Formats: sequence, C-alpha cells, structure tokens
Amino acid sequence: MVFVLLFSSAVFSNGAVPGWAVDAGLKFVQNPDDVFYNFHLDNVDYTPVNSDRRTTLRTNFLSSLIPFTWGNLSLKTRVISNRQFNSWVPQIDIVGNYSRIIALDVASLVVESEDFSPPTMSDYSVGFLMSKPVSRLTRLYAGFQYSVVSLDFEFPEPLEITSETNISKLQIARRDYILITGIVNKVREDKRVAAYMGYGFVYKKIFSRFSWHYDHLEMGFNIYPEGLLVIHPFLGWHWNF
Repeated sequence: MVFVLLFSSAVFSNGAVPGWAVDAGLKFVQNPDDVFYNFHLDNVDYTPVNSDRRTTLRTNFLSSLIPFTWGNLSLKTRVISNRQFNSWVPQIDIVGNYSRIIALDVASLVVESEDFSPPTMSDYSVGFLMSKPVSRLTRLYAGFQYSVVSLDFEFPEPLEITSETNISKLQIARRDYILITGIVNKVREDKRVAAYMGYGFVYKKIFSRFSWHYDHLEMGFNIYPEGLLVIHPFLGWHWNF
C-alpha cells in the first residue's frame, strides 16, 4: 500500500494526470478508511474449519502481501464438533486474524529524519463461526467477528491530487462488528467452493466473497459494491491440521 501511495505521488506530480487517476484519488481522499478497510477484509478468513480437521492457518499473498507488503496470518480452530453431542449441535470455530504493512515497519527502522514520524498501525479481527452440514457435501455456516484497522501515517511531502486537493497524512480508524453467513460445498476430495455475505453493523457495509479451495491453494474474489475497487481478486495459501 505504501508503494502504491508513493507511485501515486509521482503520477500526480508530473503534471499529466489521467482523468481516471484524478477520480480515483478524489474518492480515496473522501473515504480512505473504506479503502483500507476493504483490503483488511481481504485478509480475513471467513470460512469454517474442514469437518475432518481441527485447525487452519491461512495467509493472503495476492493482492495483499504482493504488491502492498501487507503481511497477514489467519488462524481458526475447532472447539466443538457437531459429532460430539446431539445432531442439532453445530461445529463451532474460534477465528482470528493479524496483519501488518511490512513497508511501514521497515520505514520506521531505516528512515532517520526529524521530519519523519514513525507510522503506527493496528490490524486484527477476532470472532467465531458456527457450521452445520445440510447434506453429505454441503455445509451452511454463520458467524460474528469484531474487526479493527487503524493507521496513522504522515507523508514526507503532501500528496497532491488536484490544485485544490492534497493529502499530508492518513489517519484511519475503523472498528466494526461483522455478521457472516455462507455456504461451503465439497466438489471432490481436494476441492471445495465457498461463498458468503457479510454485513457490518457500524458502517452498514455489505460485502461478499466467492472462493475455490484446494489442498493448499485458495483463490477467488471479494465484492465491495460501494468500494473504490468493486472487485478484489485474491490468491491465498492455507495449511490444515
């Protein structure tokens, strides 16, 4: 993300700014919280643990780690199996995510200047998921997460969008309570497809994801109807234990 902001600074300062770049820049200035929050949501794992496993680790490397250096790790673990009690008891998973923009941390270590203020960032989510099979291959699930992303970053030089609009700093602070409901379908032994819809109660935000899961590879796209980028394709990697 830092690299993108620096690139944008170069584009806007060369005097030949395409119209789409101005429009995108103005939308970003109007609501930077939502742009960062959408990338935060890309990193969060909203699918339940496979019924034959206990724990899953996941990282989203495109388009988070590459190119934005937005390192992330999601952990989910099954605490109750629907086979442990009566058939009406769902599987319950505890889930969490933690992320950092590595370029910001590196900048804090290597940049030595009185004009540079070390950026601060907080990016995490915690919650639970409940899932229940409705057939041999299909599970429905729902869950709830508390989600946080905050960033305080001051540019070395103001980023000029237009002659009347510029950004000197980013102060992002978004916290929301997310309700998730979705479906997972097993296509074959090493492939599952999943879809979900999420709703944020604080910002009245609706978003969704469609994904394909293999032994380790995960791919798909996120949809943010009101976002600067409506569709966010992604590639992730997970380990099941």
